[in-house]
Amino acid sequence: MSQFANAEIFASTTLLVVLGTSFLTSLAGLSLALGAFLAGLLIAETEYALQVESDIAPYKGLLMGLFFMSVGMEISAQLFIAKWKEVLAGIVLLVGGKLAVMAAIGPMFGLTKLSAIRAGLLIAPGGEFAFVAFGVAVSLKVLPASTTSILYLVVALSMALIPYLAAFGGQLGLMLEKSDTKALQPKEEETKELKDHVIIMGYGRSGELIAQLLSENLIPFVAVDSSTNQVSKGKAHDLPVYFGDAGSPNVLHLLGAERAACAIIALDTPGANYRAVYAMTKHFPGVKTYVRAHDVSHGINLEKAGATAVVPEILEPSLQLAAAVLGTLEFQQDEVSRMIDDFRRHNTRELQDLAQMSKASIGYGYSAQGSSAISATPAAA
Repeated sequence: MSQFANAEIFASTTLLVVLGTSFLTSLAGLSLALGAFLAGLLIAETEYALQVESDIAPYKGLLMGLFFMSVGMEISAQLFIAKWKEVLAGIVLLVGGKLAVMAAIGPMFGLTKLSAIRAGLLIAPGGEFAFVAFGVAVSLKVLPASTTSILYLVVALSMALIPYLAAFGGQLGLMLEKSDTKALQPKEEETKELKDHVIIMGYGRSGELIAQLLSENLIPFVAVDSSTNQVSKGKAHDLPVYFGDAGSPNVLHLLGAERAACAIIALDTPGANYRAVYAMTKHFPGVKTYVRAHDVSHGINLEKAGATAVVPEILEPSLQLAAAVLGTLEFQQDEVSRMIDDFRRHNTRELQDLAQMSKASIGYGYSAQGSSAISATPAAA
């Protein structure tokens, strides 16, 4: 019963905010609809926005239907036939003008040219609030009724074009994507001075954190990713992040791989990681490669492909969680370390065997000097 009462009070309070804001705007000489609009913006910024949205969901479709029915009653087919030239000119002016503005200011706020154009196509048509504004304009005699009738047609027909403009934006994106990605690709004149730098293949969560660490310590690096969104994110922070295929020898050459100190491979899929390791081993065998593997079996395949060191992404976080739990269970710190090291050693034995065969510091943190480095190297890698 109390939950029901609380729900009633919550709905009543929300309604009071909307009606109260509308009343205040009417006292200020503005429209009731503007007040309701401002109240909606106010409520949307609160922590109760989702609850309000859930409460009004049953009425949303009904009210929207009534709204568009009332708008449709204002649209005259005879007027369109008589004034079709003016209506079409208005649609072109509305859509073209908003698209031009968005294309011009979008790059100023970090959007690529392609993203700005596609966003402009989506917001170029008129909105529902225009009908409210036109109604107020007629009531206040700011606009004549004849002009408003034409504007109703312009806005309504432009809104009907939204699905087609969105589809056109998708097709336009496919056509312009080549030119956009070309500008994000590495250029030899930009990387020819790099030497003893780190190459980060994959600018996702791991790659971004590694790039941040290197940048803060003034260690030279370049990053490459096949996602334009990730590359644009890096470019927005003035970081040397480029678009390209990490498994392509040509892209690796443009990144100065033959002069690099090492490469960090943290791509999204096991196949992409394997391909990148194979490309580095075949074309740049003198460069050490440190790879994020999906699991131990994937790490073994990467070792066999020539990876210098492999860190299975599933194993280490699981061991860290296990260590935290064991500490909570009041095990001593040295006992926790022993248990974790024993488990890690048991599950990475094949990686260690591969490391011993190579007589070098390779494998899952394995050093030829002893297995004590096992627990330290993964954190460094």
